[in-house]
Amino acid sequence: MLRSNLIADVANRILSLKINHPIRVGVSGVTASGKTTFANELEKELLCRKKKVIRTSIDNFHNPRNIRYRKGKESAIGYYEDAHDYESFKKRLLIPLGPNGNLQCQTMSLDLVKDEYVNTEIKVATKDMVLIVDGTFLFKKDLSNLYDFKIFVHTDFELAKQRGAKREEGIFGSYEEAERMFVKRYHAASKLYLEEHVPQLHADVVINNNNINDPDFI
Repeated sequence: MLRSNLIADVANRILSLKINHPIRVGVSGVTASGKTTFANELEKELLCRKKKVIRTSIDNFHNPRNIRYRKGKESAIGYYEDAHDYESFKKRLLIPLGPNGNLQCQTMSLDLVKDEYVNTEIKVATKDMVLIVDGTFLFKKDLSNLYDFKIFVHTDFELAKQRGAKREEGIFGSYEEAERMFVKRYHAASKLYLEEHVPQLHADVVINNNNINDPDFI
């Protein structure tokens, strides 16, 4: 399916929801599956339709280094269990925008570069807004019911590894080292997520993103 058509189809499904609070959209998938790109394209589509969008990522809700690396920088379990501050994510963002929420939210809890907690300006949402948030482990069981529309972006691990290693080779010093880290930490953690929570079964749509230019629904 032409990518623009698929994005438009997903936008139609989201906007067909009849709820009395902002529509909370989660975009999940294994690391380097194309979640962020898809979420950005969906935001652009909704903005073109004159919808007001709040856009953020679970990566703005990391734990500080002493927590997220306490099991080691290469630990898959450490990444899976310790990388993100889910309590802040829920209390500052998802719950305020949900049923009976006060519409006052924050889109960030930690400055990742400075490794410091932040208390960002409170955004006051309106009920007709759409929240789009992306992240690898978004549909863990204690988070899954806090979204109004769930999108799972599927990409085969081999393809995701190649894309991710190319993207991160500057950070890790070489393509080979980035590839090793994807296998050992990021994708090992992603497999734990798939096995424990089976997120694709709980998604409203699952997208095959192996062919970036020609994705389709599964």
